[in-house]
Amino acid sequence: MMTQTLDFTPFCPVPDHASLFAPTFVGVSAYEYTNWRDETISWKTTAYLHAGLNPTDTYKLKGPDVIKFLSRVCATNFDIFPVGRIKHGLVVDEKGRIMQDGVLVRTAEDEVMTYWMVPMLNYYLDTKKFGDFDVTGEILTGKVFLFQIGGPVSIDIVERASGMDLRGLKFLRSVEGTIAGKPVRILRIGMAGTIAYEVHGAIEDAHEVYNALYEAGKPLGIRRLGSHCYPMNHAENGFPQYGVHFMEPRGENADLMNYLKSTPGMEFHVFTATAMNPQGSASDDPSLFFHDPYEFGWGKMIHFDHEFVGKEALEKIKAENKRQIVTLEWNVDDVAEVYASQFKDDEPYKYIDTPTDLNFWPDMTGAVFHDRVLNGKGENIGVSFGRQNSAYFHRMISICCLDTEYTELGTEVYVLWGDPGKRQKKIRARVVRFPYNNVLRNETTDVSKLPKAEG
Repeated sequence: MMTQTLDFTPFCPVPDHASLFAPTFVGVSAYEYTNWRDETISWKTTAYLHAGLNPTDTYKLKGPDVIKFLSRVCATNFDIFPVGRIKHGLVVDEKGRIMQDGVLVRTAEDEVMTYWMVPMLNYYLDTKKFGDFDVTGEILTGKVFLFQIGGPVSIDIVERASGMDLRGLKFLRSVEGTIAGKPVRILRIGMAGTIAYEVHGAIEDAHEVYNALYEAGKPLGIRRLGSHCYPMNHAENGFPQYGVHFMEPRGENADLMNYLKSTPGMEFHVFTATAMNPQGSASDDPSLFFHDPYEFGWGKMIHFDHEFVGKEALEKIKAENKRQIVTLEWNVDDVAEVYASQFKDDEPYKYIDTPTDLNFWPDMTGAVFHDRVLNGKGENIGVSFGRQNSAYFHRMISICCLDTEYTELGTEVYVLWGDPGKRQKKIRARVVRFPYNNVLRNETTDVSKLPKAEG
């Protein structure tokens, strides 16, 4: 297939058959390459190649105090963080609400590469809010690329492209290598729950590395991943994503907003701090769109043996243990009734004919969806988000932060479907396994025991 390079995407070549493009929360990318069902099924049967997160916010921290700084501003525990290790970075506010989460990669004793941790890390470092640390920060956004390869044969694809044996690379570890003769960093990490890898490198090498990965994967059934189905990775994997599944209360922090407005290059972050529009039956209470780490199941990364932002609030939240994250399976007959209502004379229910709720308006103002979850008495017991049509499992599912007394497997609840003030329907749902995707889980699969793929 012939390829063409479009001016707005220096990060990867775009095939000429990808005629549909759409805005995403990081720019413009192909909406679909084949179709959303084919692309989502690939991460359970073969593999996908995804470039739609570019340009990823990338921030390099360097200096002897780098771990000391991160320990003070992040809720993440850094007791075990050797060179080559990957951690989930987490910043909360004084109320314990998630302000930022992303990926931290220790690339040297005095260096950590961070992804999706702008603007909170540079705000804390530049303003010296918690002291003067011997650390320098460098924003590399737009100067580097990040490609994701996930699915059962993803390891074979990266091995073929790099010429390396990666069977010994454990989950949340990284290693340096080359692809197409270009230096890259290969990480065993992913968003789809299945075995997955990321490849990072310099922007000038992006096209050659992308083509090498794609060519290596073609005999194994690789698919390019479009923006239409991208968020389904996180919903099936049970890993909520900012801007897709929840919001962060950065706009409430006056000092942060003043910093962003006065700092060159932070215009996008000023925009995202104020632009997300709550949608769904919970949209009459925007506070429900903010979450803490414990209701997302992220509490295991938090230790209270040192001072950090939000420590006191998180200690209280942990003790209360009010809500836990679960997966909901929606009742097929109720979903069908909502869908069929658009073909009847009565006022239709809110449309449910798209595979996900994720939506971006033409002006790039995103819409984040939360729906109230009710018990049999009609009482609010949680919020549902990340609704998707799971083509592989043939189910409508969503993630839900649910009051703990209702989290037992098989418990029946109701998702209140429809915006406030309009026709609404209580859709029956039940609590099922979490995370939902159970195919070759990345964190538990020993890849050294997997046979090499043929093809």
